Amino acid sequence: MHVRLLDMGMVSVLRSQSIYHGITESMTADSEPAISIMRPEAPYVSTGYFQEVNKEVDTEYCRDNRIPVIRRHVGGGAVLLDQNQLFFHLMLPSARAREFGLPRALEARFETLAKPVILAYHKLSVNASFRPINDIHVNGKKIGGTGVGEIEEGIVFAGSMMFDFDTELMARVLRLPDEKMRDKVRAGLNDYMTTMKKELDVLPKLEDVAEALLSSFEEIFNITLVPSMPTLEEMDKIYEWDERLRSDSWMNSIQLAEKDLKHVKISSNVKILQAAHKARGGLIRGTLRVVDGVVDDVCISGDFPMSPQNCLKEFAHTFQGARLDRSELEKRLHKALAELEVDMAGVDENDFKQLFEQVTP
Repeated sequence: MHVRLLDMGMVSVLRSQSIYHGITESMTADSEPAISIMRPEAPYVSTGYFQEVNKEVDTEYCRDNRIPVIRRHVGGGAVLLDQNQLFFHLMLPSARAREFGLPRALEARFETLAKPVILAYHKLSVNASFRPINDIHVNGKKIGGTGVGEIEEGIVFAGSMMFDFDTELMARVLRLPDEKMRDKVRAGLNDYMTTMKKELDVLPKLEDVAEALLSSFEEIFNITLVPSMPTLEEMDKIYEWDERLRSDSWMNSIQLAEKDLKHVKISSNVKILQAAHKARGGLIRGTLRVVDGVVDDVCISGDFPMSPQNCLKEFAHTFQGARLDRSELEKRLHKALAELEVDMAGVDENDFKQLFEQVTP
């Protein structure tokens, strides 16, 4: 099977995201799959599709220090990206997932998609292995994460080859309660993250890493890469994503809906309740606006994976109108998970029950 190879070289911060978003959205059932590789020209923060940006990132610090923040259409958590990483994106029509041997289950899909990355590290003498849900580790230390996005009829698998990593800046751009916690996060990053610079005596050349990665994709998926560039139709989509990714509406689409509380009668008891729970598949955050004991709006966010990705708001909407009662919320939870048929790898019904326990009497 022929797969297009788009070696984009060094690109702008915005284009390091909009290129793969645009190409993935352009996919139709009979489109040719594509792999892109690139590096951004400057550091920036990328937040996950399901994250509430202002809760995860110190946006004021980033603004003051001219560090862009871009929300991506791929799950996972907030991460610092820069020139010391070689980005890769496998983009294909969802209708052709079987041709790549991709399982339906999200967790198994992550493991399958990580195989070329792990093989590439092995070729570079880095002893990488897969760690569920979607991480790649070297002797117990994380060397990178992977993510999957679903955009219209397309699927994108995204990640990076890690030459080096600025743990100091990563700890600084996160929104944390105090400097003591920031010190703990910084220490954790230093102790439990690794890079090719740490693992190897001599840092490999960029072209050697790219060759190891691309040849591994060819071997694992039995494909032939053919050099290509974005088509005119794809460029139109890329231009659209240039605008969308830097819009406030896109950046802040995961949050409670705005409501004019002046229209709520004075006797109403309005509360904003927040909870967080760490599941095997990632952090889940819940924010509830409660008016007179009834759930008025719900925002569910976090760095967990989810498929289909467009189900999150419908899932959260399930709880609107419920009394702030644990039993009623759990009944709605069970019904929603059964009807929506969502796959949240490493997150199950019990995790949401533990979240609700924090906000109900």
